[in-house]
Amino acid sequence: MPSHEDPRYLLAWWGLEKAERVVRNPGMPIDKGKAQKLIQELWSELKKLRWSGLPSDMASEMAQPLAEKAKELKEVLKLKGVEERDLVRAQASWGLSYIQSLPSLLKLKEEADPGEAVYVFSGKITKVEKHPDADKLKLTRVSLRIAAIPVVTNIQEIKEGEVRAVALLPPADLRGVISWGMFCSEPLELEEGKPFPPYDKGSVGAQVEQLMREALRIRR
Repeated sequence: MPSHEDPRYLLAWWGLEKAERVVRNPGMPIDKGKAQKLIQELWSELKKLRWSGLPSDMASEMAQPLAEKAKELKEVLKLKGVEERDLVRAQASWGLSYIQSLPSLLKLKEEADPGEAVYVFSGKITKVEKHPDADKLKLTRVSLRIAAIPVVTNIQEIKEGEVRAVALLPPADLRGVISWGMFCSEPLELEEGKPFPPYDKGSVGAQVEQLMREALRIRR
């Protein structure tokens, strides 16, 4: 059964702290009373879930109301996903979306390694450009079929039309550009949008482990 240090719980913990930052400083008019109520309820329910000791199928059911509240808070905060230009708002958007996906992530495995704690999809590279402020980085646009995301990469040989595995990690500011994922495979002979194609779990896990360490420092 998932422990309180399961990477899926810790990523949700990390993401909720980012959402709380936006509740405190939304940067635009919102219903702050409703946002504060929702963030308090989310922390309370996530704490119960994290320390519940339930097997993953029961934890998945328990996470469903949490997912619904995360969706509601995302709407109250007017978060716009990949359209966000502010890093904290982008990370909050990712965090609440991650909590929305928690029921399905918990169903996938009883215990998840860090490299299995985020969704990975096959993504088709539809655009490649030079980074405006870093010669060794490239800006790409990646289609996951149901959505498209910007990904900054140091893979010099990357080409338009390729399909590669993309881990949907939290947004990161890479020399002034927000990246919404990380390539984690060589080119694949797959259609875009396939969940969990062959990918490098070690490289994904290393990124998740860093986030887990940050989450463990968040006291609630």
